[in-house]
Amino acid sequence: MSRRSLSVIIPAQNEASTIVAVLKEVRKLSPLEIIVVANGSTDGTVQLCREMGCTVLDYPQALGNDIGRAIGAHFARGDVLLFLDGDIPIPAERLQPFVAAIENGCDIALNNLSWLNATGLPHYTTLAKKVFNRMLQRIDLSGNSLLAIPHALSRKALRTIGWRHLATPVLAQAIAIERRLSICHAGAVDVVYSNKPRLMHSRKHGNSPFPESTERILGDHLEAIHYAIGRFGPRAGLTDGARKREFLQSYSVPDRPRKAKRSAIIPVGEERDTIQAVVREARRAGVDEIVVVANGADDETVARAMLVGANVLVFRERLGHNVGRAVGAAFSTGDVLLFIDGDFVVPSEDLRKYIERVESGLDVALNDLSVLCYREGMPLDPISAAKYFLNCCLRRPELLNGSLTAVPHAMHRRVVEAIGFRSLMIPPLAQAKAIMDGFAVRNVHYVDVVAPNRIRPEHALRNGTVPAFERIVGDHVEAIDYVLRRTDRRGGFFDGRRNRDILDQLGRDLR
Repeated sequence: MSRRSLSVIIPAQNEASTIVAVLKEVRKLSPLEIIVVANGSTDGTVQLCREMGCTVLDYPQALGNDIGRAIGAHFARGDVLLFLDGDIPIPAERLQPFVAAIENGCDIALNNLSWLNATGLPHYTTLAKKVFNRMLQRIDLSGNSLLAIPHALSRKALRTIGWRHLATPVLAQAIAIERRLSICHAGAVDVVYSNKPRLMHSRKHGNSPFPESTERILGDHLEAIHYAIGRFGPRAGLTDGARKREFLQSYSVPDRPRKAKRSAIIPVGEERDTIQAVVREARRAGVDEIVVVANGADDETVARAMLVGANVLVFRERLGHNVGRAVGAAFSTGDVLLFIDGDFVVPSEDLRKYIERVESGLDVALNDLSVLCYREGMPLDPISAAKYFLNCCLRRPELLNGSLTAVPHAMHRRVVEAIGFRSLMIPPLAQAKAIMDGFAVRNVHYVDVVAPNRIRPEHALRNGTVPAFERIVGDHVEAIDYVLRRTDRRGGFFDGRRNRDILDQLGRDLR
């Protein structure tokens, strides 16, 4: 394929200080055309680009992020489309692999920024990219995205995605994944630390905890997840872990005259070796009602729980993950509900921390697992990443990976009554409901639940994925689906002042 089939697309706004250096490198690739979409430029950018022989599409008003990419793609004639920005000069030899990848048959060539995931707590936008790719079952893409330049598309990819969708790059990526376009990593170019600081990177949007640029990028990811949910269902096609949802739909709350102050809900399977010690520690913490939900449990576990005075609800068939929590919450009568597991013992002094915070006025007291976010030399694990991303989508980034997915945690009965006990079957969904309903949710106290957690078959790698991870990530997609239904396709996040009307006008012109 001749290089004369290469179109280079560069949106630019007041880039006079860098655009010439960008163009000098691009010209070394001998492209068919260089399309500069100048928008809102007042500093000589347009004149410099014309002097360098570019096709300049000059819009007097700012168009907003990524609109220029879509416009440039609409007018491009090449079979390979290379996308750059006007403020980051990149040597031609670093751009060459992106063009070559498309020439060699790849549909989309991304910049490999996976090194940003290497250690510690990632930036919100890196987090969003990584979790999004996992939600769409493209773990291989890590945190790489069409949001980052340089990247390149084939003409086939452009036709498949649709040029307008390039105005929302993550949505374009979702479409590409859904339609099984081939996506590769063509090179690793640092465009993070070389990126020009702009007001949008620091200026907050309204009462949001995030700067405008982060707001927009989080919204872009939610819009893309909205698309995936529309195509694959409320879990975006991820496994549900064999939950018996139909059982909960028909389960009714029993009428129990006794009223407890503090209830502990303990789902169990085969926990004969630990259940009695778990119950005893809960009693030492001041719990006056113990509800053990035997979920396909063996007879010995049931008998031992009864011997220490627990109310044992026996279900011979396994109900699936977290269904037992929902059943136990419905059966319990306490004002404070403490959720623990039956397979490892948490000392009573730790359990009291959660109970006492709820009794002091907090609605939901979470296990503070933030230590997992700051492990030196370690990347953020995929489950912590999913939890953190959901909290960001709920505009609660300070919760980090705090989640109802992890025990121990406690909540007041008023929360269960408001969100419905069935919500507890999907812990991230229950958390989203509680936060969006205005309940006070906080990380309270750290209990290590990683080291004592029993290794189960679903934790083993199978067919390139870990079933437990896929189920938990699916739970978070389901929670995001709820957020989107309560708000809009962007979760209520700011769109970055994109001028989408101009795309509609171009579309009408095509007809």
